[in-house]
Amino acid sequence: MRPVEEYKVVQDFLTQVCKQVRARAMHPEIREELLGHIEERTELLMLEGNAEEPAVQEAVKQMGDPGDIGKSLHLAHRPQLDWKLLILLALLSLIGLFGALSVDYSGTEKITDMFARKVVFFGIGLILLIGFYFLDYRKLKKYSGALFFIMLCLMAMTEFFGTNINGANLYLHVGPIVIPMLGTVSVFILLFSLAGMKPANRWGPWEAVFHILYRGGLPIALYSMSGSMVYMFIYLLGFLVLTWTTKRNIKQFAILTLLSFMGVVYILFTKRVYLMWRLEGLADREGDGGYLMRVIADAVSSAGWFGQGFAAPNPGIPYVYSDSIYPYLIYCFGWMFGIVVGMVVLLFLARMWSIAHVLHDSYGKNIVTGVIVVMGLRLLMPILMGLGVVPIVSLDFPFISYGGVNNMLDFAIVGLLLSIYRRKNMIPSEMGEAAPMRVA
Repeated sequence: MRPVEEYKVVQDFLTQVCKQVRARAMHPEIREELLGHIEERTELLMLEGNAEEPAVQEAVKQMGDPGDIGKSLHLAHRPQLDWKLLILLALLSLIGLFGALSVDYSGTEKITDMFARKVVFFGIGLILLIGFYFLDYRKLKKYSGALFFIMLCLMAMTEFFGTNINGANLYLHVGPIVIPMLGTVSVFILLFSLAGMKPANRWGPWEAVFHILYRGGLPIALYSMSGSMVYMFIYLLGFLVLTWTTKRNIKQFAILTLLSFMGVVYILFTKRVYLMWRLEGLADREGDGGYLMRVIADAVSSAGWFGQGFAAPNPGIPYVYSDSIYPYLIYCFGWMFGIVVGMVVLLFLARMWSIAHVLHDSYGKNIVTGVIVVMGLRLLMPILMGLGVVPIVSLDFPFISYGGVNNMLDFAIVGLLLSIYRRKNMIPSEMGEAAPMRVA
């Protein structure tokens, strides 16, 4: 029997269908899927006694109008915009702008024009979001290894030549710009790079040792040397989660987790004075170490359901423009407002989680997984700190607290998520599991 795809009527039919579908990456899959349907119908017609060529022509005719099929497939594979994520981002941004305006008008902070600066950061972040939305994230995968290495070099440079603030070298000056290199910037870029590097299920025995030390041990050591303990934990968790999702071997994962936490325990032991001081503030709020927790608790408890009002003078809450913006918002606008903020945060995280579960591309899914780890901890920790559940640490509140580079980076990350979601129906099945197409 002559191959069905050699018939001109079949070639013309497939060409007309694909002309309607703008997602060119899907054309090979569409052609293969439709060709399979034509072959099945041709075989059935030949079993009914039809000659081969008339059977092929009749099979193509039974498929339906190629223009209509192409239009329906175009609708199925066109770019998608996640409006839900955008609306939740807008709510978080408005809360941040409203909080910045309240801090500005309170006149109790050293930073002046906080609202105006945050509007500028918001505008630049929006431009970055749009740019990353239209960027095809898959083109970045081939640079993952190089990006990871460059980020490690920048982290080391920051450790030795960075700006020392409160005893830690976390910031690197690039001209007039101060970049929190050993904070949000590095942890996002490192996990983004890990998402595109050789997955754990393709590691050999000795290769696994190298990757554990290079991808896991080296970044953790750099974070520890700089004193960035919070981001060390965030990176460790992200590394373990990405390793698990690409391997799912319980024995290997258990060994990897044990080795990682043994290293962390050693690091914490060497910094036990700092750790005990933080824990003391959580356990004994009447002692010297509990001063920050006590001030925040008093402010939150005195807020009531509707707070002290817009631009209420700061009752002594430290860093209301960054780490402690959440308890200050509660103090000004009440417990009800704090509950609303918490609900928006949970919905934002739930939406990111749902995006990860509709993706067919493993690279895109790994990126979203890493973002969920980082964003989840950065969004939830400030709330838990404000409620006195966890010790006070230096961790900004994404989209809400004041911060130039971090604010802009957070918008860029959301743009990347939107780019991944935009192409969820435009990824060929060889990169994942595509849903079967329906034809007439």
